Amino acid sequence: MVASVLPTAMADEQAPAAKPFSIAFSGDIKPVAHGDLRYPSYAGSRNLSGRCDVSFAINQAGEADAIRISSCSSEAFRLAAKSTVQAMAFAPRASAVDGVKMQIRWTLGERAALQTAGLD
Repeated sequence: MVASVLPTAMADEQAPAAKPFSIAFSGDIKPVAHGDLRYPSYAGSRNLSGRCDVSFAINQAGEADAIRISSCSSEAFRLAAKSTVQAMAFAPRASAVDGVKMQIRWTLGERAALQTAGLD
């Protein structure tokens, strides 16, 4: 996924250049789709990269539920972690799955990409 962080600017100011970033997921189950994923603006404006460990359930329809953020490298990523998992879709299942673990990493840099890794 090619993406960038676009800082805001006042009308009479020139906006800073967009910053490329990557978002990587690794965990128990790989998502089959995701919505619009964003870099946290506060973190992007301060050139912060970070990671969060999350756990959640997946219902029979393949939607994440009961999302819990267990740890984050910075509070700037805590809300982004929850919205990132909410934007994901997983394969439908015969029964709900609880205790799914995932790590999400946001990195600013020259190479913009979306990377996923799963164990299923």
